[in-house]
Amino acid sequence: MPKIRILSQAAIALMISMEEAISLMRDAFTALSSDRVDVPVRINMPLSEHAGRALFMPAYAPDYGQIGLKVVTVHPNNPARNLPFIHGLVLVSDANTGAPLAVMDGEFITALRTGAGSGLATDLLARADACVVAVFGAGVQARTQLEAVCAVRKITDVLIFGRSIVNAKSFAQEASAQHSASISVAGNPEALLEADIICTATTSLTPVFDPRHVKPGCHINGVGSYRPDMTEIPANTVAAAKVVVDQRTACLSEAGDILVPLEAGLIDEMHIYAELGEIASGRKAGRTSKSEVTFFKSVGNAVQDLVVASHLTRVANEQQLGNEVEL
Repeated sequence: MPKIRILSQAAIALMISMEEAISLMRDAFTALSSDRVDVPVRINMPLSEHAGRALFMPAYAPDYGQIGLKVVTVHPNNPARNLPFIHGLVLVSDANTGAPLAVMDGEFITALRTGAGSGLATDLLARADACVVAVFGAGVQARTQLEAVCAVRKITDVLIFGRSIVNAKSFAQEASAQHSASISVAGNPEALLEADIICTATTSLTPVFDPRHVKPGCHINGVGSYRPDMTEIPANTVAAAKVVVDQRTACLSEAGDILVPLEAGLIDEMHIYAELGEIASGRKAGRTSKSEVTFFKSVGNAVQDLVVASHLTRVANEQQLGNEVEL
Protein backbone atom coordinates (compact mmCIF):
# COMPACT_ATOMS: atom_id res chain seq x y z
CA MET A 1 0.00 0.00 0.00
CA PRO A 2 1.22 3.56 -0.73
CA LYS A 3 2.51 5.44 2.30
CA ILE A 4 2.53 9.14 3.01
CA ARG A 5 4.42 11.10 5.66
CA ILE A 6 2.48 13.54 7.86
CA LEU A 7 4.43 16.50 9.25
CA SER A 8 2.97 18.69 11.97
CA GLN A 9 3.81 22.31 12.66
CA ALA A 10 5.85 21.28 15.70
CA ALA A 11 7.88 18.79 13.65
CA ILE A 12 8.51 21.30 10.87
CA ALA A 13 9.72 23.96 13.30
CA LEU A 14 12.47 21.61 14.47
CA MET A 15 13.55 20.69 10.95
CA ILE A 16 14.37 24.04 9.35
CA SER A 17 15.88 27.37 10.38
CA MET A 18 15.16 30.80 8.93
CA GLU A 19 18.68 30.90 7.50
CA GLU A 20 18.03 27.62 5.67
CA ALA A 21 14.68 28.91 4.44
CA ILE A 22 16.29 32.07 3.03
CA SER A 23 18.82 29.93 1.16
CA LEU A 24 15.96 27.84 -0.25
CA MET A 25 14.20 31.03 -1.39
CA ARG A 26 17.26 31.94 -3.44
CA ASP A 27 16.87 28.61 -5.24
CA ALA A 28 13.10 29.01 -5.57
CA PHE A 29 13.09 32.52 -7.02
CA THR A 30 16.04 31.83 -9.31
CA ALA A 31 14.20 28.82 -10.75
CA LEU A 32 10.99 30.85 -11.08
CA SER A 33 12.64 33.67 -13.01
CA SER A 34 14.56 31.20 -15.17
CA ASP A 35 11.36 29.43 -16.28
CA ARG A 36 12.47 26.18 -14.65
CA VAL A 37 9.18 25.73 -12.80
CA ASP A 38 5.55 25.67 -13.85
CA VAL A 39 3.46 27.81 -11.52
CA PRO A 40 -0.08 28.67 -12.69
CA VAL A 41 -1.68 31.77 -11.19
CA ARG A 42 -3.41 30.61 -8.04
CA ILE A 43 -7.14 30.07 -7.81
CA ASN A 44 -8.69 32.56 -5.39
CA MET A 45 -12.19 31.38 -4.46
CA PRO A 46 -14.38 33.68 -2.31
CA LEU A 47 -16.42 32.12 0.49
CA SER A 48 -18.68 35.12 0.75
CA GLU A 49 -21.29 33.71 3.12
CA HIS A 50 -18.50 32.82 5.56
CA ALA A 51 -16.52 36.06 5.13
CA GLY A 52 -13.49 34.11 3.94
CA ARG A 53 -11.78 32.72 0.88
CA ALA A 54 -9.92 29.62 -0.26
CA LEU A 55 -6.66 29.70 -2.22
CA PHE A 56 -5.33 26.82 -4.33
CA MET A 57 -1.66 27.08 -5.32
CA PRO A 58 -0.10 24.38 -7.55
CA ALA A 59 3.54 24.15 -8.67
CA TYR A 60 5.68 21.72 -10.61
CA ALA A 61 9.49 21.79 -10.31
CA PRO A 62 11.23 19.43 -12.78
CA ASP A 63 14.57 20.01 -11.03
CA TYR A 64 13.06 18.48 -7.90
CA GLY A 65 10.91 15.91 -9.71
CA GLN A 66 7.96 16.90 -7.55
CA ILE A 67 4.54 18.50 -7.68
CA GLY A 68 3.26 20.70 -4.89
CA LEU A 69 -0.20 21.88 -3.99
CA LYS A 70 -1.00 24.26 -1.16
CA VAL A 71 -4.57 24.78 -0.02
CA VAL A 72 -5.10 27.81 2.20
CA THR A 73 -8.25 29.18 3.77
CA VAL A 74 -8.32 32.78 4.99
CA HIS A 75 -10.97 33.79 7.52
CA PRO A 76 -10.52 37.29 9.02
CA ASN A 77 -13.10 36.57 11.73
CA ASN A 78 -11.17 33.59 13.07
CA PRO A 79 -9.02 35.42 15.65
CA ALA A 80 -12.23 36.43 17.46
CA ARG A 81 -13.04 32.71 17.61
CA ASN A 82 -9.58 31.90 18.98
CA LEU A 83 -8.74 30.24 15.67
CA PRO A 84 -5.87 30.94 13.27
CA PHE A 85 -6.43 33.62 10.63
CA ILE A 86 -5.04 31.15 8.08
CA HIS A 87 -5.38 27.36 7.82
CA GLY A 88 -3.29 25.53 5.28
CA LEU A 89 -2.00 22.19 4.05
CA VAL A 90 0.82 21.45 1.62
CA LEU A 91 0.84 18.23 -0.41
CA VAL A 92 4.01 16.98 -2.13
CA SER A 93 3.75 14.30 -4.83
CA ASP A 94 6.26 12.45 -7.00
CA ALA A 95 6.12 13.90 -10.52
CA ASN A 96 7.16 10.61 -12.14
CA THR A 97 4.52 8.37 -10.59
CA GLY A 98 2.05 10.85 -9.15
CA ALA A 99 2.32 9.11 -5.77
CA PRO A 100 1.74 11.41 -2.78
CA LEU A 101 4.88 11.69 -0.65
CA ALA A 102 4.00 13.97 2.24
CA VAL A 103 1.33 16.29 3.58
CA MET A 104 2.23 18.97 6.09
CA ASP A 105 1.04 22.00 7.96
CA GLY A 106 0.75 24.93 5.57
CA GLU A 107 0.23 27.73 8.09
CA PHE A 108 3.80 27.52 9.40
CA ILE A 109 5.27 27.02 5.93
CA THR A 110 3.39 30.07 4.61
CA ALA A 111 4.72 32.32 7.36
CA LEU A 112 8.23 30.86 7.12
CA ARG A 113 8.63 31.11 3.35
CA THR A 114 7.02 34.57 3.23
CA GLY A 115 9.44 35.81 5.87
CA ALA A 116 12.33 34.09 4.11
CA GLY A 117 11.39 35.74 0.81
CA SER A 118 11.59 39.13 2.47
CA GLY A 119 14.86 38.07 4.10
CA LEU A 120 16.33 37.34 0.67
CA ALA A 121 14.99 40.61 -0.74
CA THR A 122 16.41 42.53 2.21
CA ASP A 123 19.78 40.86 1.77
CA LEU A 124 19.84 41.80 -1.93
CA LEU A 125 18.27 45.27 -1.76
CA ALA A 126 18.66 46.90 1.65
CA ARG A 127 21.66 49.05 2.49
CA ALA A 128 24.46 47.05 4.06
CA ASP A 129 24.40 49.36 7.11
CA ALA A 130 20.62 49.14 7.60
CA CYS A 131 19.98 48.67 11.31
CA VAL A 132 16.51 50.03 12.13
CA VAL A 133 13.43 48.11 11.00
CA ALA A 134 9.77 49.07 11.22
CA VAL A 135 7.16 46.31 11.19
CA PHE A 136 3.50 46.98 10.41
CA GLY A 137 1.33 44.22 11.85
CA ALA A 138 1.49 42.03 14.92
CA GLY A 139 0.49 38.61 13.63
CA VAL A 140 2.38 35.48 12.60
CA GLN A 141 3.57 37.02 9.34
CA ALA A 142 4.96 40.07 11.14
CA ARG A 143 6.98 37.79 13.42
CA THR A 144 8.66 35.92 10.58
CA GLN A 145 9.30 39.19 8.72
CA LEU A 146 11.27 40.41 11.72
CA GLU A 147 13.07 37.10 12.17
CA ALA A 148 14.15 37.06 8.53
CA VAL A 149 15.39 40.66 8.48
CA CYS A 150 17.37 40.02 11.66
CA ALA A 151 18.96 37.01 9.94
CA VAL A 152 20.49 39.14 7.16
CA ARG A 153 21.19 42.52 8.82
CA LYS A 154 22.56 43.61 12.20
CA ILE A 155 19.36 45.13 13.53
CA THR A 156 19.72 47.39 16.57
CA ASP A 157 16.22 48.89 16.80
CA VAL A 158 12.74 47.65 15.92
CA LEU A 159 9.61 49.80 15.73
CA ILE A 160 6.27 48.02 15.76
CA PHE A 161 3.20 49.70 14.28
CA GLY A 162 -0.15 48.04 14.93
CA ARG A 163 -3.82 48.92 14.89
CA SER A 164 -4.20 47.20 18.26
CA ILE A 165 -1.88 48.61 20.92
CA VAL A 166 -2.46 45.49 23.01
CA ASN A 167 -1.33 43.18 20.20
CA ALA A 168 1.58 45.43 19.30
CA LYS A 169 2.81 45.48 22.90
CA SER A 170 2.45 41.69 23.13
CA PHE A 171 4.49 41.29 19.93
CA ALA A 172 7.15 43.70 21.23
CA GLN A 173 7.44 41.78 24.50
CA GLU A 174 7.70 38.43 22.73
CA ALA A 175 10.22 39.72 20.19
CA SER A 176 12.37 41.29 22.91
CA ALA A 177 12.89 37.83 24.37
CA GLN A 178 14.00 36.46 21.00
CA HIS A 179 16.13 39.23 19.52
CA SER A 180 18.97 41.35 20.88
CA ALA A 181 17.63 44.56 19.30
CA SER A 182 15.82 47.29 21.21
CA ILE A 183 12.14 46.71 20.41
CA SER A 184 9.33 49.18 21.05
CA VAL A 185 5.85 50.12 19.92
CA ALA A 186 5.98 53.23 17.73
CA GLY A 187 4.49 56.24 19.48
CA ASN A 188 3.60 58.26 16.40
CA PRO A 189 3.57 57.92 12.58
CA GLU A 190 6.63 60.18 12.20
CA ALA A 191 8.74 57.56 13.98
CA LEU A 192 8.86 55.75 10.64
CA LEU A 193 11.45 58.31 9.47
CA GLU A 194 14.00 56.38 11.56
CA ALA A 195 13.50 53.13 9.62
CA ASP A 196 16.07 51.77 7.18
CA ILE A 197 13.80 48.79 6.44
CA ILE A 198 10.00 48.67 6.45
CA CYS A 199 8.00 45.42 6.51
CA THR A 200 4.24 45.50 6.03
CA ALA A 201 2.33 42.36 6.98
CA THR A 202 -1.27 43.48 7.38
CA THR A 203 -4.64 42.90 5.73
CA SER A 204 -5.21 46.62 5.19
CA LEU A 205 -7.25 47.85 2.23
CA THR A 206 -5.56 51.27 2.37
CA PRO A 207 -1.91 52.40 2.75
CA VAL A 208 -0.54 51.92 6.26
CA PHE A 209 1.93 54.83 6.25
CA ASP A 210 2.46 58.32 4.83
CA PRO A 211 4.94 58.49 1.92
CA ARG A 212 6.50 61.57 3.54
CA HIS A 213 7.76 59.33 6.34
CA VAL A 214 9.89 57.11 4.08
CA LYS A 215 13.49 58.27 4.24
CA PRO A 216 15.94 58.08 1.30
CA GLY A 217 17.72 54.75 1.03
CA CYS A 218 14.92 52.81 2.73
CA HIS A 219 14.01 49.29 1.67
CA ILE A 220 10.38 48.13 1.87
CA ASN A 221 8.99 44.59 1.95
CA GLY A 222 5.26 44.47 1.21
CA VAL A 223 3.75 41.03 1.85
CA GLY A 224 0.31 41.53 3.38
CA SER A 225 -1.85 42.51 0.41
CA TYR A 226 -2.62 39.73 -2.04
CA ARG A 227 -5.75 41.01 -3.81
CA PRO A 228 -6.34 43.87 -6.27
CA ASP A 229 -8.44 45.72 -3.67
CA MET A 230 -5.79 45.53 -0.95
CA THR A 231 -3.00 48.10 -0.61
CA GLU A 232 -0.43 48.64 2.11
CA ILE A 233 2.05 50.86 0.28
CA PRO A 234 1.16 54.41 -0.85
CA ALA A 235 0.95 54.74 -4.63
CA ASN A 236 3.38 57.69 -4.60
CA THR A 237 5.92 55.58 -2.73
CA VAL A 238 5.63 52.82 -5.32
CA ALA A 239 6.04 55.35 -8.13
CA ALA A 240 9.22 56.74 -6.56
CA ALA A 241 10.78 53.36 -5.74
CA LYS A 242 12.79 50.73 -7.57
CA VAL A 243 10.17 47.97 -7.70
CA VAL A 244 11.09 44.29 -7.50
CA VAL A 245 8.40 41.59 -7.49
CA ASP A 246 8.26 37.88 -6.77
CA GLN A 247 6.62 37.21 -10.16
CA ARG A 248 5.49 39.78 -12.72
CA THR A 249 2.46 37.82 -13.95
CA ALA A 250 1.09 37.26 -10.46
CA CYS A 251 1.68 40.80 -9.23
CA LEU A 252 0.11 42.33 -12.34
CA SER A 253 -2.92 40.13 -11.71
CA GLU A 254 -3.27 40.24 -7.93
CA ALA A 255 -1.20 42.95 -6.22
CA GLY A 256 -3.18 46.04 -5.32
CA ASP A 257 0.09 47.72 -4.35
CA ILE A 258 1.07 47.53 -8.03
CA LEU A 259 -2.36 47.75 -9.69
CA VAL A 260 -3.55 50.91 -7.90
CA PRO A 261 -0.66 53.14 -9.06
CA LEU A 262 -0.81 51.42 -12.45
CA GLU A 263 -4.49 52.25 -12.91
CA ALA A 264 -3.89 55.79 -11.64
CA GLY A 265 -1.30 56.32 -14.35
CA LEU A 266 1.52 56.87 -11.86
CA ILE A 267 3.49 53.92 -13.25
CA ASP A 268 3.41 51.58 -16.21
CA GLU A 269 4.34 47.89 -16.35
CA MET A 270 7.92 48.80 -17.23
CA HIS A 271 8.24 50.40 -13.78
CA ILE A 272 8.72 46.89 -12.41
CA TYR A 273 12.51 46.75 -12.46
CA ALA A 274 12.98 43.03 -11.93
CA GLU A 275 11.77 39.80 -10.43
CA LEU A 276 13.64 38.85 -7.28
CA GLY A 277 15.04 35.76 -9.00
CA GLU A 278 16.69 37.91 -11.67
CA ILE A 279 18.65 39.72 -8.96
CA ALA A 280 19.34 36.55 -6.96
CA SER A 281 20.85 34.92 -10.06
CA GLY A 282 22.99 37.96 -10.89
CA ARG A 283 21.16 38.74 -14.13
CA LYS A 284 20.23 42.17 -12.79
CA ALA A 285 21.82 44.41 -10.18
CA GLY A 286 20.15 45.07 -6.86
CA ARG A 287 20.61 48.38 -5.07
CA THR A 288 22.71 50.80 -7.11
CA SER A 289 22.81 53.82 -4.80
CA LYS A 290 22.60 54.58 -1.09
CA SER A 291 19.70 56.97 -1.57
CA GLU A 292 17.31 54.97 -3.74
CA VAL A 293 14.15 53.54 -2.17
CA THR A 294 13.68 49.86 -3.02
CA PHE A 295 10.37 48.02 -2.79
CA PHE A 296 9.90 44.25 -2.87
CA LYS A 297 6.31 43.25 -3.55
CA SER A 298 5.29 39.67 -2.91
CA VAL A 299 1.89 38.05 -3.29
CA GLY A 300 3.39 34.65 -2.51
CA ASN A 301 4.27 31.95 -4.97
CA ALA A 302 3.66 28.22 -4.87
CA VAL A 303 7.26 27.45 -5.81
CA GLN A 304 8.27 28.83 -2.40
CA ASP A 305 6.02 26.30 -0.70
CA LEU A 306 7.19 23.44 -2.92
CA VAL A 307 10.91 24.10 -2.39
CA VAL A 308 10.48 24.27 1.40
CA ALA A 309 8.15 21.24 1.45
CA SER A 310 10.54 19.24 -0.73
CA HIS A 311 13.39 19.98 1.67
CA LEU A 312 11.25 18.98 4.65
CA THR A 313 10.16 15.76 2.93
CA ARG A 314 13.76 14.78 2.28
CA VAL A 315 14.88 15.55 5.85
CA ALA A 316 11.87 13.75 7.33
CA ASN A 317 12.56 10.64 5.26
CA GLU A 318 16.27 10.64 6.13
CA GLN A 319 15.65 11.11 9.85
CA GLN A 320 12.35 9.20 10.04
CA LEU A 321 10.50 12.22 11.42
CA GLY A 322 6.75 12.80 11.49
CA ASN A 323 4.22 10.01 11.10
CA GLU A 324 4.11 7.65 8.14
CA VAL A 325 0.69 6.24 7.38
CA GLU A 326 -0.80 3.95 4.74
CA LEU A 327 -3.40 5.37 2.43
